[in-house]
Amino acid sequence: TDDSGNSSTCTFDVTVVDTTSPAITCAAAPASVEATSSSGAAVSWTASTQATATDAGDDNVAISYSPASGSVFAIGTTTVTATATDDSGNSSTCTFDVTVVDTTSPAITCASAPATAEATSSAGAAVTYGAATATDTGDDSVAITYSAASGSTFAIGTTTVTATATDDSGNSSTCTF
Repeated sequence: TDDSGNSSTCTFDVTVVDTTSPAITCAAAPASVEATSSSGAAVSWTASTQATATDAGDDNVAISYSPASGSVFAIGTTTVTATATDDSGNSSTCTFDVTVVDTTSPAITCASAPATAEATSSAGAAVTYGAATATDTGDDSVAITYSAASGSTFAIGTTTVTATATDDSGNSSTCTF
């Protein structure tokens, strides 16, 4: 209002923007998970146990994970990225590791029938025996080695042969015949 009693008004806009990214914190990775197949293991977590986020401009911040909870993780360590995104599209990330291990030894089965051969010389006889078989939850293929090779010459008498199955993670088991 001026001295004459006249008044005028003006208006202006106030815009409040949210340009601050949410704060996100990742928890320690879940304990090592045992492989359930040669592909690794499906690993799941509760969203709030792996990452938490806060934001000054939003009460509800969405957290997404890549790879997602429930994904199959390969044997070894995989880094998961957690991304917190607020309603204004601001985001921030943190990471944690998921480790899948193979500590299970392969299952091995030796041929069931003992091998018997007639000596062909004073050194004994060449003996061919049936192969052992092995399976493993963490590996598609398992190497099998023998303490004495099939087809080699065995001395007169009884020789115990040990078959050893070893998986890609170095776990092994044996059977004998």
